[in-house]
Amino acid sequence: MVKREIIYIGICFLIFACLRFVFAFLDANMMQFLLMPTNKLIEIIIGSKAVYIDEVGYFHSQLNIVINKSCSGYTFWLIGFLMASFVLIKSQKINFLLIIPLSLFLSYVATLLANVSRITGYILLMRGKLPQYIDPTGTWLHQMEGIFVYLSFLILFFFILNYTITKIKDNEKIA
Repeated sequence: MVKREIIYIGICFLIFACLRFVFAFLDANMMQFLLMPTNKLIEIIIGSKAVYIDEVGYFHSQLNIVINKSCSGYTFWLIGFLMASFVLIKSQKINFLLIIPLSLFLSYVATLLANVSRITGYILLMRGKLPQYIDPTGTWLHQMEGIFVYLSFLILFFFILNYTITKIKDNEKIA
């Protein structure tokens, strides 16, 4: 690994650390960039209208759920950013000035897809009777489902991004 790549990775880690630190000070109003599109997609898929409660989040009265700061997928977005940055830096095909915004954008899209899948999956899971017998409080089942969905999407995001970069490199070799 060349010195320049190490510096780029260090900068990405610094951005990650700063954004992770800032998370403690953000409220639901400041998380609208993740919460609003997630909620809109949930409304379309599930057919449930939400009401935004200031500093709390989106309340779906029909489902009795709140999509709030903890449901935003912020940490997934940051991990996705870091992973995408590493893949793009390693490829050595993209200008570093483009790597950060591109990684932020790609991880944002992946976060919205993962988040909507996680929330929709949990809503559908809770409509059945089995979860009431397995996990009456709904706590650990919710966490397990979140871990499974986020890990699956992170792996899928890596494979898709890595495959795309590899194909671009292969096409450049042919040309």
